[in-house]
Amino acid sequence: MKKFTCALVFFLFCVTLGNAQTWQQLRGGGQGTAICNDNGTVWVIGVRNSVFSYNGRKWQEYPGRGKAIDITVHNGTPYIIGLNNGIWKGTGSGWVPMPGNGLGKRIYSDNGQLWLIGVNNNVFSFDGRNWNLYPGYGKAIDIAAHRGIPYIVAEDGSIWRGNGMGWIELRGGGIGQNITCDQDGTVWVIGINNGIFRYRFNRWVAYGRGGKGIDISVFRGIPYIIGLNNGIWKG
Repeated sequence: MKKFTCALVFFLFCVTLGNAQTWQQLRGGGQGTAICNDNGTVWVIGVRNSVFSYNGRKWQEYPGRGKAIDITVHNGTPYIIGLNNGIWKGTGSGWVPMPGNGLGKRIYSDNGQLWLIGVNNNVFSFDGRNWNLYPGYGKAIDIAAHRGIPYIVAEDGSIWRGNGMGWIELRGGGIGQNITCDQDGTVWVIGINNGIFRYRFNRWVAYGRGGKGIDISVFRGIPYIIGLNNGIWKG
């Protein structure tokens, strides 16, 4: 019995180690609190709220010394929520406030279309001048979107899709903390246990390589996460 127990422990250790080795920590020693992916380029909000992008070897701070709590990027242009909850656009040399006097907690770009979780947890989209409240009075803690369709994590962790008039809860009983969409529209979430899941055939499927995180972005089926220790990892 003792030999069997030892063998079982060793087997579980090897399985755990094997799962851990399928994730790669990005070089450069970066740490962050929020992450996004712009056509393969990773951007993060660092642990001291500065804005960084990754060139494949090291992390480069964005000019202007901006400080932020969340970020999204489209074709190299970053949009951030500042420490005062205002919304700012990068110019390449610094930051300018976005029109519309919006205030928010989370921001997301759907191929250039900006979506926002406001400070009161309402959902807004940007029309180039103003932030417009989405129909249905939904309240959320995070948002993603694909081809004009928003997906939210509600205040109770449940996951919903907008239909232009309101919200429909996704089947599968998923509960999450953070949400993102891949280029093909697949929805991914960080679950309440910090595990990683994607939505397929009306079910939430755990990511096969395991992993735990506090924020997620996905590019062509590959997840990038902020780990529990704030390190930045690629699945």
